[in-house]
Formats: sequence, C-alpha cells, structure tokens
Amino acid sequence: MMTLQERKFAVRHGDLAAQVCLTDSNKPVLLMLHGWQDNSGSFEPLVPLLTERFDLVLPDWPGHGLSDHKGPDSFYPFFDYVDDLHQLILQLGDRALYLVGHSLGGLVASCWCAAFPERAKGLIMIEALGPMSERDDKVVERLRSGVISRETLKQPRDLPSFEAALKLRRGINKVPMDDLLPLVRRGIEQRGEVWQWRHDAKLKTDSVYRMSTHHAEHLIRGIRCPVLAIIGDDGYPELRGPMAQQRAAWFNDLTIETVTGTHHCHLQSQADTAALINDFVTKLHLIEYEDVN
Repeated sequence: MMTLQERKFAVRHGDLAAQVCLTDSNKPVLLMLHGWQDNSGSFEPLVPLLTERFDLVLPDWPGHGLSDHKGPDSFYPFFDYVDDLHQLILQLGDRALYLVGHSLGGLVASCWCAAFPERAKGLIMIEALGPMSERDDKVVERLRSGVISRETLKQPRDLPSFEAALKLRRGINKVPMDDLLPLVRRGIEQRGEVWQWRHDAKLKTDSVYRMSTHHAEHLIRGIRCPVLAIIGDDGYPELRGPMAQQRAAWFNDLTIETVTGTHHCHLQSQADTAALINDFVTKLHLIEYEDVN
C-alpha cells in the first residue's frame, strides 16, 4: 500500500501544504478537497481504499491545516479558492484529473470545472451540489453582516488538551474518534499550556457577497464532465429537498447516490463512499482510454 508524503505547492499568497501519493505511473489523479475549517486529514481514512487504483493529492486550503495563512489584511472570499485550486492544478502536469470535494471543496471544485471544462475528467461532490447561492434581495443584508463580522473577529479558542479538541469535534461531526484523529492532529497545535486550532480565525467571518441563483445555474450548466454527488441520508436537508431537485436539473450529466451519515458521511460510510468513487472514476477513465486509443 502506498503511503502519503508531505509536499508544498507555491501559490501567490504563500504555500499550500498537501499530502500526496504520486507515482510515475499512468494512474489517474484524485485531487481531494476538504471542507471549511477541516483539513486534508478529513480524507486520510479513505486513502487505503483508493491508492490501489489512483494517485492522490490531498491539499489543505489556504488558512487551513498546515497551509500558510493569508496576511492580516486579507480574507478568504469564495472565488479566491478557485484561483488557489487552479494554481495547484497547473503544477500537476497533464495527468488525467478527477476532483473529489467535500462541502466547501465540492463548491469550489464545481466552479473550477465550469471555468476549465477542458481539463476536468470527472467531478465527485460529497454533501454539495454546486456553489452556494441566495436570492438577489439578500445582497444588502449579506454585505452588511460580512463587514460587521470583520469588526467583531474572535481570537482562537483555548482548549485544555488534545483530547478536549477531539471530543469537541466528535460532538459536532458525529464521527467515531478514531476516524477524526487525522483531521484533529493536523488541525490543532499546542501553544504554551493550551491547545488551539491552526486554521486562520478570519475564516469565521461572514462572506460579504454570495452569488445569485442565476449565477449558480450558469456555472453548473457550464460543467461538462460527468458528476457524482454523494449525499448523506442525515446530512444537510437542503441537499435532499426542492432546491436539490432544481439544481440536479441544471447538470449535464449527474448521478446522485445516498450513503449513511451526516455532513461528514464520507467518514461514517467509508467503504461505501470509496466504492462509489472507485467505480465512478474507473469507468470514466476506461472510457477516456478507449477514446484515445
């Protein structure tokens, strides 16, 4: 079984830390993108179930995990993540590329696939169905709350121990502690006598802008590659209601699968999630190989 190695990718604001399993083979590459305030450890439990068929790149988003934080005068607007992702992908060469994104990772990956359809071979979203959007009449309220949140920014919370951090995440994510260990190890550090989360406190500020529903529709319709959406049966309700049905109709080629779990269902149903990823990407890659030959 291949093991993950640490690697840095230089982007405009600093370095993106990543865990990678890259060989010189012709294996397709899975670029696995974690969610908001998580880190690449979110996908570590799936790695043994995927490395036989694929090479893997698991980056930490800017301000998350071991990646550099942005400067004190910079925040984390959504579309900057798309640019960060693009800078990373340019460094991966021309290998066959399949994107796997959980939550925020899925939102960002969907936008990148729309902007660069010639590069994406397939997209897998976990607990996501394209970028977040809201009604046009929310724009003023959104702007006001976003600016105010920057004025009232809270400093990192002190925790008495690593175990306290692990229990806190267990209570929030409803995931067994053993499966949360990689995420928490990468996401927390000891500072003096206390423990604090590594992620940038500025991540908790509200967005000053969120795209309209019409913009989200055009982005989703711009995705040309096949898409697999993996949804938890007890995950975000919006992903199983009328909004989800509306969005599903905007995709050119979408398959939706449900697994047992909440928002972090990929950690609660690891075998099922990995099997869905394996089958989806393997079939697409075989089709791509046959078309080329």
